[in-house]
Amino acid sequence: MFENLFSVILFFSLGYFSRKVGLFDEKDSNSLINFILYISFPALVIYNVYYLEFDLDIIYVLITGWLVIIFSIFFSFITGKILHLDKKSLASFVMMSSFGNTSFLGFPYQTAFFGEEGLRYAVVFDQIASFLPVTFLSPFILAYGSGKKAGIDFKKVITFPPFLALVFAFFIKFTGFPIPTFVLDSLNLLGMTVIPLALFSVGLNLRFSSVSKHKITIGMVLLIKMILVPVSLIFLLKLLGVQINIIWKSGILEISMPPMVLASILVIGAGLNREIAVGSVAIGILLSFITVPFIISLIS
Repeated sequence: MFENLFSVILFFSLGYFSRKVGLFDEKDSNSLINFILYISFPALVIYNVYYLEFDLDIIYVLITGWLVIIFSIFFSFITGKILHLDKKSLASFVMMSSFGNTSFLGFPYQTAFFGEEGLRYAVVFDQIASFLPVTFLSPFILAYGSGKKAGIDFKKVITFPPFLALVFAFFIKFTGFPIPTFVLDSLNLLGMTVIPLALFSVGLNLRFSSVSKHKITIGMVLLIKMILVPVSLIFLLKLLGVQINIIWKSGILEISMPPMVLASILVIGAGLNREIAVGSVAIGILLSFITVPFIISLIS
């Protein structure tokens, strides 16, 4: 288990300590993230979808991903009400409990535990069952917390580079258009940079100063997002007699990821509870080194 996690911990730690010693700062991560979003992530998508073997289970897993997020929104909303959170804190609580870090942290875990095959399914899951839900559902949650009118920017959805790459990759896949091996190999080399750069940039931005003030709320966020929801899903699938193959394993691992970095940015941008957002991401990343192996043990 430690051998599988070593590269994840290494890249993440290099980013964190590089900032601590002054070698890099948080602003440097912007260039890394832009390179990932506009170059290496689209390359990763095209390469993996090209070799993806389609199965009916893929559709089931994607639908389950959407249903899990919808369930998490309602469950965390009720939990937040029980905790007597104000509107801004409640919306922040729901955002961080419902949307997971399926790419920047999910992809490294996929390669660590399930290799290239798991990563291929994770790429599709990330775009269809993670990116699309946060795009279409988060405006309503944020509007509730801020008291403003909800709105969805469809232009941002259809121009998001990894999503464009996914549409292009599906077009190539279903039309049978051949891509030369040397092109695919080059795309693979570019795509391989996603994992170390993503973990490094997350490490650069990691801070813990916002945790103590909201430790109970953040603790409940992580309990819901990383333990209760994925464990409940696993037991439900076993109760229904579903064979948990590599497709389901990849999807469950994505669902068990800590709170999404993008969700925290959306919370901050909407003027909601910054401390809950930042603290949930920071502690969630560290806690994932314990919870992810636990989830893997349940599905293996």
